[in-house]
Amino acid sequence: MAATLRLAALATLLPLAASLTLATEDSESTAPAKKTLVATVLQHTQPVPADLMLSHQLRMLSSSRKNVAQVSIINAKVPGVDNALGTAHDPVVAQLRRSYGTTGSVQVVDLESNETRQQELLQKVFSVRQGSTVAFAKKFFKQDLTSSDMKRQMAYFTAMVQFVDLCSQAEYGVEICANMEGESFLHRQDKKGLIELASELFDGDEEVIALQPPSYCDYTQAHHRPAWAKKDKWTNSSFTKCVANATKAKPEAGPANMLFNRQRLMAALPLSVNADELDLAKGFDHAFLSGLSRAGAIKGMQCGHSFVIRPAGEEANCKGKKMPLKVQALAAGKLADSDASRFSGEYGLFNQRVVQGFEVLADRMERGMIPGPAGAVGDKCLEMCPSNDRIKAGMAW
Repeated sequence: MAATLRLAALATLLPLAASLTLATEDSESTAPAKKTLVATVLQHTQPVPADLMLSHQLRMLSSSRKNVAQVSIINAKVPGVDNALGTAHDPVVAQLRRSYGTTGSVQVVDLESNETRQQELLQKVFSVRQGSTVAFAKKFFKQDLTSSDMKRQMAYFTAMVQFVDLCSQAEYGVEICANMEGESFLHRQDKKGLIELASELFDGDEEVIALQPPSYCDYTQAHHRPAWAKKDKWTNSSFTKCVANATKAKPEAGPANMLFNRQRLMAALPLSVNADELDLAKGFDHAFLSGLSRAGAIKGMQCGHSFVIRPAGEEANCKGKKMPLKVQALAAGKLADSDASRFSGEYGLFNQRVVQGFEVLADRMERGMIPGPAGAVGDKCLEMCPSNDRIKAGMAW
């Protein structure tokens, strides 16, 4: 059945990856990939196990696992909001803790709850222009959080200042810190993952502090032959060279999935912000990007080798029936060949069909079973617009 679906997909919805003549590794000058710290904030509302998503991201971030020096999950379980008796993610987190340093390499970092330490972390990342940053930090963490949404905002804020702190204390040799969003999918071609691409761009631009990964449209546009280019002389290798472009930066995407030059980010801290920018209702992302844009360059990566895409959200404005990640995974899981009951143990509290469907989605992303962007993306090409018909035909979304 699966083989039939794949043949149908190739006949009716030719995957983008299969239609490209890619630049060879020899066609471009390559710099050694820099050692990278990869961290992700685990929000217990995400529908798929954090370790499975992180495994997919690590495979796509680089062609070599050796380029990833450290991996951390910041466990942003929200006291008083997430189930105190246990969430579906708790057994996964417990397994990662048990294996760290022996059979596993993922460090679990608990959400900082000590107010004094929280204040120190805020002061490390931000400097308030008006008045005392110390006084502001004390007041900030004593806010009366009356709603679950505000409590989640505070947990995310705390987790993100912890990410910056992890970056500052990374082991010797780490030059890039990557903040991967817990529900983002990646695709890469051959040996050109985001770590390899960012390494070259940071070497070529001494001012850029942070790089936003290419959107799916950035990726596809790099492979389009311009009208002025002679067809018999054009090759993809001429146009897939990765460049850092300030006009490609998308502040609305936030710092999720950004790659930071560790040394330059640390030199820019604390980021100068106005007090009203450090408003919990606006969130960490608003304050951080406001300060970072003043401190130095944020550039978008214009590349034909790799891209990042998120599941559909409200801002995607997709046509037809809405399909968030859980529904998308369920749709893919119905087509899986294997028995969903094999996901036991630490995955026992998850919807087994969702876990099975996620494996299908990740595999299709990695193999390039991806529809063309027309009608299949939303929110400025940052999010998927899934289709049941395309998923049945073998596409990732």
